[in-house]
Amino acid sequence: MDNWDIAFEWFNFADSDLNVAKYLMNMNPKPSNIICYHCQQSAEKYLKGFIALNGGQIL
Repeated sequence: MDNWDIAFEWFNFADSDLNVAKYLMNMNPKPSNIICYHCQQSAEKYLKGFIALNGGQIL
């Protein structure tokens, strides 16, 4: 698996977390702690994808 494949996989995971956060925003009352968790997870996975795309190793 090359760097692009690994990065693309991380980006897909990140997109999923972000989509969950967007979906939860429509709830009333908003579960802000869960929304924040998924946003944080999404950001972390986007960063891992960026690192992988640039040749870094994800542990």
